[in-house]
Amino acid sequence: MPIRLLILSLMVATVALGADPIKVSYGRNILPNGKFEENEWSDAVKTPIDHQMNLFAKQDDKYLYFGIEFVDTMHTGIDLYLAESSFSQKMLHVSSAIGEGEFRQGKWQEPSWGANQLWTANVVGMLIREGERGILPLDGFEFQIDKSLFHSKRWYAIIHLKRPDFIHPADADFKKLDTWQIIEL
Repeated sequence: MPIRLLILSLMVATVALGADPIKVSYGRNILPNGKFEENEWSDAVKTPIDHQMNLFAKQDDKYLYFGIEFVDTMHTGIDLYLAESSFSQKMLHVSSAIGEGEFRQGKWQEPSWGANQLWTANVVGMLIREGERGILPLDGFEFQIDKSLFHSKRWYAIIHLKRPDFIHPADADFKKLDTWQIIEL
């Protein structure tokens, strides 16, 4: 094993020691439309996050299904940061459009709009009624992510809900994976 790969493996293993992981169960596929239909997530692991939201996670052979259900307040955007290591990180953006960004040269790049690869999610629907802009109500954000996005069985996540702002984990540091939520496939 090359020394760089060995060092990287040890770094990832060390980072993972301090967090309580979400262990993803196997279940049925979902329709990522932002509506948490009855029984759609009943076979998923459910993790309540204070009074703001519930996280749902499940998988099948090809996809990770990740749901963020609003409990108290509807949000109109999300940046879902995912990583498998300090060197392999993505930002999945959803609002009225979908975009994908990467962490390169020490900073997050602006999302490439419509360039999402290996994932999809529901967007925030907009409407105009009698000259007034409005937002179609939704229950949350639902993601369908191809598991080939990362090669590891351990992923890290930060959820940044927007309008209003809410970050989980609350004390997450974007530069320290040991402060991110661990997701075990």
